[in-house]
Amino acid sequence: MMQTKSNTNQAIAAFFDVDETLITIKSMFNFFEYLSEVKKLHDLKVQFDDAFKQARANNRPREELSSMYYQLLSGMSMDELFSIGKIWFEQNVVNKNAFIQKTVDRLHQHQTRGERTVFVSGSMLPLLKPIAEYLKVDDILCVNPVVDQQRILTGEITGIQTIGAGKATAIEKFALEQGIDLSSSYGYGDDISDLNMLSCVGHSVYVGDHPTMLQLAKQNNWQVL
Repeated sequence: MMQTKSNTNQAIAAFFDVDETLITIKSMFNFFEYLSEVKKLHDLKVQFDDAFKQARANNRPREELSSMYYQLLSGMSMDELFSIGKIWFEQNVVNKNAFIQKTVDRLHQHQTRGERTVFVSGSMLPLLKPIAEYLKVDDILCVNPVVDQQRILTGEITGIQTIGAGKATAIEKFALEQGIDLSSSYGYGDDISDLNMLSCVGHSVYVGDHPTMLQLAKQNNWQVL
């Protein structure tokens, strides 16, 4: 059984990517499809699909795709997104058993040891909060859409963009503020975009079976789950 305090007497945390690390689906895209059906946003869904198809064809970076996603949500109510997000979670995550159990088991092990558990995701709070509450996760580091005085999304985002290198930046800032020893902490990710996050902690765990990531895990002596 590992210690819950590091050699520096700081706390230990376990940082988890969410999509395809803890759940089998890509939350943002799955939610947008669900949202389009619920609110009958056929034209917006066509615009969404066309925009992302073209962006991927042009190999646009993930950070740009994320910004584009929130631009397409411009004019929507944040409160309504939270309400719909709860129902989406029940129907598309819980009812469809979309959890990756081996990673959930690890999360519970960290909780049993009294270690802080943290989501680090490019998704947004209306989708991540019900997942975190269900799994009893302590903290969420995520993209923050800008809202106006009526809590309507402006299409912009603020703060650290928790994608790629931004995940490591957010983790390092959080660790400094919360007294977390990153050299004794853990990181779980499934994608090449998680490399910065996995590299900024002492115990890195790759979740998946992609050959490139398996090779990187072997080179860096990371655990494979």
